[in-house]
Order: sequence, then structure tokens, then C-alpha cells
Amino acid sequence: MATITLSVPDDLKIKMDKTDWVNWSSVARKAFASTLIDLQKLELMKKIEEISEINENDNREIKDDVIKEIISKANYAENQIRQKKRKLMSPNEFKSWCDKL
Repeated sequence: MATITLSVPDDLKIKMDKTDWVNWSSVARKAFASTLIDLQKLELMKKIEEISEINENDNREIKDDVIKEIISKANYAENQIRQKKRKLMSPNEFKSWCDKL
């Protein structure tokens, strides 16, 4: 397993030290994984938005691999939600999340 160094403010570190029963490495790993999944979903949603804005009279072709990727990621996200590993964002939550990027 790879190792990284993470800096936190001193006051946060003091509070973390007071809860030494928490595995902070595990908390960080889960946060990193969750953020990466969110970023993948954002990328997918941007692609879907681009495709949905294409006029039906537009002559550009959408490559099959792009469509397959979108379907695959949508199916993955759906499975994560069904297994309660992810929760749906409300439109306001999604907009707020996008604004932070």
C-alpha cells in the first residue's frame, strides 16, 4: 500500500488526538475514494449534458465508445445507489457540488 503525508491544522490535530479510537487513515481513505467516485459521476454527467444538448438535426457522430462508457458508468452509479453505498444528490446539492469544482 502506498503512503502519503497529509497536513492538517494544529487545532484539528489536537481534536483528532483526543479521539484516538478512530482510525483516521481509514477515514481519509474513504473520503478519497468517495471524492473520486463523485468526480467520476461529475464527468459522466457533463458528458450526458453535452450529448443531451445535441440537436437531433446535428450531423456530428457520437462515438460508440463514448456511449458505452456513459452507459457503463450510469449502471455502476445505479448499482452503488441500490446497494446503499452512495446516496442520490438533490439538484441543489449537485449544483452546489459543481460550483465547488
